Amino acid sequence: MIHDKIQLAIKELRKFEEELKSVKKDIKEEEKIEEEHYLELKKALKELKAQVKDFEEQELGELRKTEFYAKLREMQLKTTEDLALAREKLFGLLAELPLKPFEMDLREEETLTKLQALPEMRLFLNGKEIRKAQ
Repeated sequence: MIHDKIQLAIKELRKFEEELKSVKKDIKEEEKIEEEHYLELKKALKELKAQVKDFEEQELGELRKTEFYAKLREMQLKTTEDLALAREKLFGLLAELPLKPFEMDLREEETLTKLQALPEMRLFLNGKEIRKAQ
């Protein structure tokens, strides 16, 4: 008997899903704008976006040729690697703790940071989760 009720509920669910799909299709059709002025504006916008993209690519190409930008990119790469190593070290230290929730308040210069570690190796600094590999 319960199987019959479940089957009827599923049929009703499917009926409403199909009805919703049909209504959404009708709404989309009604919302379609086909005025000439609108279509011209859309075309102009598309062309303008392409021009902006071309300009950005040209400027970035020039920027990439500069020595200062290359140094900044190198610094970013090195700092990213250092950050990954520091996170790996922190997670290694946390792995040495017993498998139970752990909290600790850290005072760094003028700020207070709250560290929370959960047994499934999830780490939070001030409520924001820190992941091993980012």
